[in-house]
Amino acid sequence: MKILYFGNPLLDTDNLAVKVCRKLERENKSKDIEFEHISDIFQLIDKNLDEAILIDVVHGITKAGFVDSSSLKQSRISSLHDFDLGFLIKLKKVNPKILGIPKGYSEELALNEVRSLLPINS
Repeated sequence: MKILYFGNPLLDTDNLAVKVCRKLERENKSKDIEFEHISDIFQLIDKNLDEAILIDVVHGITKAGFVDSSSLKQSRISSLHDFDLGFLIKLKKVNPKILGIPKGYSEELALNEVRSLLPINS
């Protein structure tokens, strides 16, 4: 299983998924699970998103859980700076599993809920 996670580890406002996934990675040394931090959307171009679980903070949800990729807001593309996950999913015509963590969650709550939703041993 491949887990791709997003966020900026240096920004407190954007590092919750990074913190959670790095802890899960330390807990799960299984060779069957590969964690990869995605710091740039262009890293996803050559990846098979149908076989991965994507983890990120999602605005507008109240509990950690899987989000339907068709519900992602797709921005208007005026330049490459506007290229986001919603647009990439539409472009690649894929429907990846996206595990969303609510914005503002505590690290402990996020870790416990994400851990319970993933098929991993902890």
